Amino acid sequence: MRIMKNTSLRIATVLFSCALSVPAWSADDAKPAEVNPPDAKQATQDAQQAQIKQLNVDAELRSEQLAAQLASMRAEIEKMRVEHELAQHKQTQALQQMNAEKTRLEAELALLSTKESAESAPDRAKLVALQRAAQLRDAQLSSDLAQAGADQARIKQSLDVAAGQLAAELASNRATLERARVAEEMLDMTARSKIAAIKRNLDQLAAENGLTAETRRAAQAVLSDELLRAAAVAQTTSAQLQSRDLEQKWRDEINTPVQYTNEPFKDGVITISDRKIDLNGPIMSGSASYVCDRLDYFNNQDRTKPIFVVIDNSPGGSVMQGYRILKAIETSDAPVHVIVKSFAASMAATIATLAPHSYAYPNAIILHHQMSSSTSGNMTDIEQEVKMMREWERRLATPIAKKMGISLEEFRAKMYSARKSGDWDEFADKAVELKWIDHLVNEIREEGVRKKPSSSASGGFWMSSLKTDEQGKPYFALPALEPYDCYFMVNPHGFFRIDGR
Repeated sequence: MRIMKNTSLRIATVLFSCALSVPAWSADDAKPAEVNPPDAKQATQDAQQAQIKQLNVDAELRSEQLAAQLASMRAEIEKMRVEHELAQHKQTQALQQMNAEKTRLEAELALLSTKESAESAPDRAKLVALQRAAQLRDAQLSSDLAQAGADQARIKQSLDVAAGQLAAELASNRATLERARVAEEMLDMTARSKIAAIKRNLDQLAAENGLTAETRRAAQAVLSDELLRAAAVAQTTSAQLQSRDLEQKWRDEINTPVQYTNEPFKDGVITISDRKIDLNGPIMSGSASYVCDRLDYFNNQDRTKPIFVVIDNSPGGSVMQGYRILKAIETSDAPVHVIVKSFAASMAATIATLAPHSYAYPNAIILHHQMSSSTSGNMTDIEQEVKMMREWERRLATPIAKKMGISLEEFRAKMYSARKSGDWDEFADKAVELKWIDHLVNEIREEGVRKKPSSSASGGFWMSSLKTDEQGKPYFALPALEPYDCYFMVNPHGFFRIDGR
């Protein structure tokens, strides 16, 4: 209301000022002088009319300005009214929040008062802490709204009075409880004395009868303790053994992941992963399935990582089985690397030579020759067998001759030039020059060996190989060697002998 009165007063003042600013004129000003001639009279009238018109225009313009100022003042009054209502609304909300905070504090104090009757000193400390929190909250609210602070102070005083009353009631209740506890203890002491007397009588009556039973129970307790200790020792020993076994198993295995590389050959070193297939001994029925199944498995596992076919010592074997292995190597999506460690002959040498990637130790031996057969039958049977063998030679030996840059006939002639039997054998360093092997390796790293080897190189074989000759002399029977192998050992007394020689 004060704002609306001030605004009305300001509007009235402005209107009065505007009225004073309008130039005053009278009828005498419009009255022409009698002494003026007619032309001057007309000119004076025109001037007066123009002045009147100008005054009317000025008055209308001033009226419009006053109307605009009045509209602006009304808008300002409306804005101030809205702001006044908003301030009143905020003040009402603040009071409601204070009332809600007051209700919450009263509820917490009531809850603490209830707990105070059943709990001890720590609850009083909590009550004091809550009172301090209420005081801090009151101080914060009083800084925002002075009137709300005054109301909160009155609420705090009421709460303090209630807290004092609660403390007095608590002290009274504690005194009552203490009196009840003392009375209960007195009754308990009386009951205990009676029970003790009865128990003494019962103990005196049961002493003689229970002596034997007590002795027996003591012995059983000792036995049970011994059994428990023995069981505990057994469990501890078992756990230690199990832990040791697990630790040993962990140590016996390589627990780091296998490192796969797309370029396994570098600086004379070939690194073989666990994607490895061994091809040892004669190539016979089942060999192709063994190799091809593993090639398929490793391809299904990963078609980009290398696969390794390792030939330690193989005299060759079946051309059908060998061709299946060659075809599987040729059609494998994953690159296949063939490695010769000691000896690869015949079909094994063909696999190594025609493989897309081949490697060998410098002292490994590679042997190529014509295939042989033990065919029997009439001349027609033998002719058909020889025809079939020549076809196999064309299919398998021609790619080798082509890789060497010579014809099949030249390849066959060189076999018999090297040796009358047609067995053309070369160490790997020479085989690389002949293009039988792609690369020499100085080191083969077996990354696929992930568990500690447990087999022994000699073991029981040593005892079983000790024999006695016809003269009664003991000797050690050496096993027959693989082709192109020989014993290189000291044997001055002939203790080591090769059976069959």
